[in-house]
Parts: sequence; structure tokens; C-alpha cells
Amino acid sequence: MRTRVFTMIAASLLLLLTAGCGPFPSALAADGAVSEARMQQDIVNALKERKSSLQLKFTGKASTLKQTVKDTLEKAIRTDDYLHYVVKTYGYKATLKGDTATIAFSFTYWETLAQSAEVKRQVARALKRILTPSMNDHEKEKAIHDWIVTNLSYDTQLISHSAYDGLMNGKTVCQGYALLTYEMMKQAGIPVKIVEGTSRGRAHTWNLVQIAGQWYHLDTTWDDPVPDMAGKAYYNYYNLTDAQLRKDHHWKASASYPAATADYGQALKALGAKPSSKAEFYRKLYGTLGFSFLEDAYTVTSVSDLTDRIRRAADSRENELVVRYTRGGTVKSDLKKALNAQTGVAGMSYTMEDYTRTTINDKLLRIKLQY
Repeated sequence: MRTRVFTMIAASLLLLLTAGCGPFPSALAADGAVSEARMQQDIVNALKERKSSLQLKFTGKASTLKQTVKDTLEKAIRTDDYLHYVVKTYGYKATLKGDTATIAFSFTYWETLAQSAEVKRQVARALKRILTPSMNDHEKEKAIHDWIVTNLSYDTQLISHSAYDGLMNGKTVCQGYALLTYEMMKQAGIPVKIVEGTSRGRAHTWNLVQIAGQWYHLDTTWDDPVPDMAGKAYYNYYNLTDAQLRKDHHWKASASYPAATADYGQALKALGAKPSSKAEFYRKLYGTLGFSFLEDAYTVTSVSDLTDRIRRAADSRENELVVRYTRGGTVKSDLKKALNAQTGVAGMSYTMEDYTRTTINDKLLRIKLQY
């Protein structure tokens, strides 16, 4: 009987650098051949226990056996988002005799079993401090977002990749942010998923959260200033739709990623208009997330309009003007023209950032005036 050997080695999406991990025990399945469902469950169990290896036999059609093993391994890895992204590398080597394969799986991890357990404990303690029984999911999400962004900083050296690193050392990359967001939302009872794709030219992960029956994109990584600013949180990537996020995030469509189509600003505006004990929270959050800049009073659409807005601010001796400018592609030259048209203004400085609440190239301008 002919014997064939086939091998598959894969790396989790965000495997950038090797992190030092201690040795893990191996696992050996029963000697008899297992079914496809049993093979998947055995793999899941090995991952949950952070085993470094798993050996088993599987019988199937020789023509499709290699693909079956590969597909089953992928399904097992993706049964749980936290488990998926805590796996660092995975693969297998199989020896095939007829319709039976003897398979040796291998795994490495970003977190040990003990470290993942510590993440759960630390998250439970943090949630006990920042959440109250009276909070609804809108309030819980805001509290969790702010806690993560103000307690973690982005690891610019790209060494730390886990939620454990973020909690214990205060630094991690996007994978760690997404994992911690996932665990905190999950323990708080908020449906959550991890999304993988690219952003700003790099491999990237973020989250989808379900609030009041609607899914939204939440990127705690890009809401954290770099370099880190103590106590500072941004909200540019807080509860965006698919269309809004696609301005600078890219991902492959998947049945695992529910559609995010509801406008969160409209939801907050409606909630804030209803008499309730939470109305003031909704109105304040509406402003914090920058939805006010969609209103005409804060929107500028042309050079002449920008010139006029600056002139009116100068006439009133205002020190700062904040507006959404819809001509993002020409903002620098337009600002120069608007300043040159002013009288009575000694100088002007500005900061500019992408405005993520629309699907066009809008910029949020903060203009400081000197007299």
C-alpha cells in the first residue's frame, strides 16, 4: 500500500514577531480512527487546554481527505473568537495510507492557559468597578471603551499581541485590544465579535458589537492616541457602519461578520428625545461622538463659506473654531486662501483629523485664531 505525507502549516493573521512562550503539554487522542465531528471537537479541546500537539487517526475518501482535514482544523480554530486570536501558529503533518490518515497537529499560543484565566479574573474585577446594575448596553459599552483606551497604550514596537500583555504590562497591539474588548463585552453581556482585515496599510483587528439589536464596528485601537495621552480617549471609530468604516478599513465579507447598517447617531438622537432617566446620557454621548458636526451650524462646504466662518469668529474674538469641512482633498490650500482673505487676524493654526461619521472625505478642523 502506498504511503503519502502531506503537511499544512499556517499562522494566525497577526503573527508579526515571535513571543517567548513556555512549553505546553501534548495531547494524544484514542488509537481508533475518529469521525470528522470528533476530530473537530478534539482539536477544540486541545486548544482550550493550550496543548502544543494532538495526534489522531482519521478515515475518509482519499481524494478529499487532505482538504477535509484542513477544513476541519480551520473550523475548530474559528469556533470561538478569543480562542482563534489567542492561537499564534497552527498546522499539521499527516501520513496517509489508503483512506486513513495519521495526523500530528501542532499549536503555539500568545497566552498560556493560566494567562487567559488571569485575563478573565482581571476583566471581572474591572467590570465590577466601572459598571453598575442600572446600566444598559449603551452605557456599558461607553464605560468599557473608555476603560480600555485610557488603561492601555499601543505597542509601537509590535512585540505584545495579547490581552494579557495589555492588562499586565499596559501595552499591546491591535490584536490585544480586540481580544480585551471581546472579553470585557462578553462578560458584560454584550454580543461581540472580532473582525480581521487591514487598516492604514497593515494587518488589523477590531470588533463588532451588538447594541439594542444592531451591529456596529468598534475599533478601540484607533481610538487610543499614539503616543499615548493619559486619560485621553478618541471616538472616531465608535459604533460605525460598514460604509463609514470602509473609508480606511478593509475586510473580506464573511458570514461570521453580521452587517452593520444602522446609523448610531440617529439611534442616539431618537433616544435622547424621549423622556427618560437616560435621556441626558444619550444627548451627551451624541455630542461626544461628534454627531453634532453633521448639523448645518458646524458644516462648511466651500472656500467662501470657510472664509466667512473664520471672519465671523474673528469679529466675535473667538479663540477657536471647530467645523466639519466637506472638501477634505483641498483643505490645506483652502485654509490658506481663507486666511489670506482675513483682516484683523494676526495668525492662525489648525489641527485636522478624518471625520468618520460620513462616507466621504470630510475633515474635522480645529482652527485657533490669534489677534
